[in-house]
Amino acid sequence: MFNSITFIPLIVLFIKSSGWYVQRLPVNDLVNDVFFLDSLNGWLVTQGDNDPVDTSYIMRTTNGGDNWTIQMRQAQNLNVVQFLDINTGYAAGGTGSGFARIYKTTVGGLQWQLVPSTGMALINDMFFVNKDTGWVCDPSVIFGGLHKTTNGGISWKQQLDVSYKIQKIFFLNKDTGWAGSRDVNGILYKTTNGGLNWNVQYISNYQIESLFFINPRQGWIRGGTGNGVVYTIDGGNTWTSSIGNIATGFDTKFITDSLGYSGTFSSLRIMKSTDGGKTWGYQNTPQLSGNVVAVIKGDTNKVWAGSLMHTTDGGGVIVGISKPQNELPKNFLLYQNYPNPFNPKTIINYEIGYTSNVKLEVYDISGRMIKQLVNQKQNPGKYYYTFDGSDLPSAVYFYKLTTEDFTETKKMVLAK
Repeated sequence: MFNSITFIPLIVLFIKSSGWYVQRLPVNDLVNDVFFLDSLNGWLVTQGDNDPVDTSYIMRTTNGGDNWTIQMRQAQNLNVVQFLDINTGYAAGGTGSGFARIYKTTVGGLQWQLVPSTGMALINDMFFVNKDTGWVCDPSVIFGGLHKTTNGGISWKQQLDVSYKIQKIFFLNKDTGWAGSRDVNGILYKTTNGGLNWNVQYISNYQIESLFFINPRQGWIRGGTGNGVVYTIDGGNTWTSSIGNIATGFDTKFITDSLGYSGTFSSLRIMKSTDGGKTWGYQNTPQLSGNVVAVIKGDTNKVWAGSLMHTTDGGGVIVGISKPQNELPKNFLLYQNYPNPFNPKTIINYEIGYTSNVKLEVYDISGRMIKQLVNQKQNPGKYYYTFDGSDLPSAVYFYKLTTEDFTETKKMVLAK
């Protein structure tokens, strides 16, 4: 059992103004994650790079982040923190070269207990849907994988092995969730049965660094180095590139189905969207915001970001909303499906150069259309469709993209 370490909270003197302002911490360290239950009660974990070297911290605030108290210090990085209520919470991390660390508290962080993490070296992300049921992921190549507990961390069962390289997870409930990989071309997986089975939904151009859903149909993912944000409005079956959010950064969170924030590393600003992630502008900030964004669902004014800053008025004016020419496809393209051969699902990617009536259809080897996947008007952008051949026999099939001015057909193989 780790007993609490009582520090006198640092008294911070500053004048709150509109927009973003810095909230000082008792130690100078990089914040890896922040979690707020409500507008007052929050916790954060740090990386352990600065003060002193290799010491990371769990801190708590009860006044919205204006003052923080150190609850625990330890010698390995802490990467993620989550609370289920005012008493029960988890924090996790590690170094990747030793053993992972997963801590649990049932007294609001006054005491933290180390829970088992056998077979894990570095917890990169964590998600609990209740006090007992949760997942952690370890992207390391030797001890990695996706692990689930149903007894509050007493024991863990591996659901995906190290080959999947899972580094981000998000669950809406005990059944429906997503997992993103750190592959160069990041893969997004989805489960609808609590992780017993996972299916590929999307192939990214970058490893998946951020993953967030606000309801069963609407979600966002992001790569850390220039990929921007892509969004879905159909539960992940198709994905579209957003406009304007091209700054380097990781974390993306949404407060409502229209209002969201995305951190940046390349400049003193934070990206903001008011249309569900379709377009992004930015707000000026006093520090970098790239790896951490914390929100409270439904509270459109209070947001935390960076290491550490806060706004109580939504961050002020949004500027710089534009439509960069290089973000929209200039031509119509149909890509080879992946994986191919497949069983039973594969992803079909295509690009629309300008607004057009679009059809995406699947044919058998005799030329008979067996499924129509898309038949609607679509705006310029990149689209992704997950084709499910569960009800079809093993065979060679063809998929065809048709618009007013473009037609292309490619072959795919279903091998059961």
